[in-house]
Amino acid sequence: MRLEWERGRKRPRQYSYILKFIGLFSNRLEEETQVRLRTAVLAFVVGIAVFLTGVLASRPVSAIPAASIRILFDFGDGSYVWAAEPIGDPLATNATWHAVQSAASSNRITLDTAWSRDYGVGVLDVGGRHPPAGFVGLLQWNATSRKWQFAGTGISSLVVQDNDVIALYDAAFASPPSYSSRTPVPTPDHPWPSQEFRGDLSNSGVAGYAAPDSIQVVWDRDTGKREIGSTPAVADGRVFVTTMGWTVALDAVTGQILWNTSKARGFSSPAVFNNSVFVGTSNGTVVRLNLTDGALLWETRLLASTSFSGITSSPKVAYDRVFVGTFNETGGPGEAVALWEGNGSVAWRHPTGSIHYSSPAYSDGSVYVGVMGRYNTTSQVSFDPPYGVLSLDAATGQERWFFPTGGSVAASPAVAGPNLIAPAKDGTVYSLNRSTGALAWEASVDAGISSPAVFGDTVFVGGGSFGRPGRVVALNLVNGYLKWSFTPNGPVQSSITYAGGRVVFATNEDNGTIYALNAETGVRVWSFEPSPRDYILGSPVVADGVVYAPSDNGHVYALGPAGLDQNPQGSVGVVLIGGGILGAGILVGAVWILVRRRSRSGP
Repeated sequence: MRLEWERGRKRPRQYSYILKFIGLFSNRLEEETQVRLRTAVLAFVVGIAVFLTGVLASRPVSAIPAASIRILFDFGDGSYVWAAEPIGDPLATNATWHAVQSAASSNRITLDTAWSRDYGVGVLDVGGRHPPAGFVGLLQWNATSRKWQFAGTGISSLVVQDNDVIALYDAAFASPPSYSSRTPVPTPDHPWPSQEFRGDLSNSGVAGYAAPDSIQVVWDRDTGKREIGSTPAVADGRVFVTTMGWTVALDAVTGQILWNTSKARGFSSPAVFNNSVFVGTSNGTVVRLNLTDGALLWETRLLASTSFSGITSSPKVAYDRVFVGTFNETGGPGEAVALWEGNGSVAWRHPTGSIHYSSPAYSDGSVYVGVMGRYNTTSQVSFDPPYGVLSLDAATGQERWFFPTGGSVAASPAVAGPNLIAPAKDGTVYSLNRSTGALAWEASVDAGISSPAVFGDTVFVGGGSFGRPGRVVALNLVNGYLKWSFTPNGPVQSSITYAGGRVVFATNEDNGTIYALNAETGVRVWSFEPSPRDYILGSPVVADGVVYAPSDNGHVYALGPAGLDQNPQGSVGVVLIGGGILGAGILVGAVWILVRRRSRSGP
C-alpha cells in the first residue's frame, strides 16, 4: 500500500514519522479481516488528518461568515454533477459534510460512507460506481494555481469559505497496490468537458451543457491534414483532435495550436483521463500522451502490422482499465482488449469479429461493444459474420453473451438503464437486455454507423449510407416507436449529441452541414455549412456551451452563441465558477480498502 503526500508543507521529521506509522499500520492490515480493515483504516486516516491539523494549525478558530460553495460529484466514468450549497455556519460540526449530503440528496446521488464516533465521516463511494480503490477522493480547487488539490483533512473536519469549490471523485485513486492519485477532468474554469467519444463510459452521447440556440464562428483552425474521421475531446481548455497526420491540441478559446504529435494519427478519437490523452493509431498501437505537451507516456502494440486502417475504435478509460477494439485487415479475428491505464500493459484480450469503429461502453462491471465481423479481403468493402453485439466481463474479458444482428455493427452501443441500444448496418436499431442479451425491441429506421444518444425516454439516432439520403429519428426508449423524423441534406454517419434540448450532428455529403434540432419536435434550430465545403464524418461535440466540429476539409470549428463577446483571455460561453481554496498542506491518501467509427463510404 502506498499513500501519497504533498511534500511542500511538511518538515522532514514529520514526513519520516508519518511514513513509519504507515509502514507499521500496513503490516497490521495484512493480518486483519476485511470488515476490521474498513473500520481500522477509516480511523487511521481521519486520525492522521486530526494529527496534521494540529501540527499545521491551518485554520483560525474565530468565527467566519456564512458561505456558498460549489460541489463537483465526479463519478469517474465521464459523468458528473455540479451543485451549489449554502452553509450558514462553516465552523459548525460537519457543516461541509451536511452541505454535501444536501447536494447529493437534491441530485439523487447515493453516498456510501463509514462513520466513527471519534473521527467522523469517510466517503467510500459516490453514485454507486464502486471505485476499485474502495474509497473516494476529496479535493479542493486552488484559485491561485487553478488546479485541483487533495484536501488536507476529512470531510467532517473540512472548513470552507465563501466561493470555495470542492470535489468528491470516484476515480481519485488507482486500485491496490499503487493507490496512485488522480484529479477530476471537470474544473471550475472548464466545468463541462467532453472528455471522450460519446461523452462518457455509457456512450450516452449527452453533453453536460446546452448547445447554443443560435451560433457564430468563434474560430476556424486548419489542422494541416484533410479527412478528419475522429471526434474531438474537449477538456482543460483544450480541444484534442486526431487526424490522418497527427493528433493536435488546440486552445479551446482561440483555436491556437498548442502541440501536435505524429505518434498518434488515424480515425480513433481521443479520450482524456488523468491528465493524459489516450488514442488508438493507424500503426496498430494505443498510446497515452501527456495532456500538456503531447509527450509519449506509453505505447502498446495490439496489431502486428497495418496497411490502411489500424485501430479505428476509440479507447474508453474506466478507472484502471483502457478498453478498445481492434480491426484485422487480413480477414482474421479482431479483439476486444483491456489495457492497464497506468503502464499500458495488457490486462486481457478477447478474440471476436473485427471491431472496426465501435467503441466500448462500460457499466456495472460489463463491457459492451459492436462487432463488425470478419473483413472480406476479396470484396474489400464488406464483412462476413459473426457480427452483432458482444458483452464481456470487464475484469476478466470472459464472454457474458453475444447477440447476432442482421448486419455489421459499427456504431457504439449506448447503455440505457437495464437495456443497451445498438444500431446496425441492416438499418435496425436493437434494444437488448444488458444482463441476458435478450431482444427487448427493434426498429427499422435506416440506421447505419451513427452512434445513438439517449436522454430521458428518447433514443436519437442518425441514418443513411454514403451517397444516399439520410435522416435523424427520435424513438421511444421503452418500445422503439417513432416520435419524429428529420431529413437533412445527406446521410448522417457522424454520431448524435444531445445537449440541453438540442440534437447536434453532421452530414456526410459533399456540402457537409452541421445541424441542431429541437429534441422534442425535430424542428431545425440552426445549421452551419463549413467552408471550404466537404464531407463530414467526425462528430460535433458540445463542451462549455460551445460546439466543436471537425470537417474533412481539415478544419476544426468552434461555434459559440451568436452575439458572444469573444474575449481571448477568458472561456467562450462559460460561466466561470470562482474558487478560493483552503491552504491545505498535506495530501491525505485515504485508504479505505474494500475487498469509431466510420469510413466515408461505410465499411
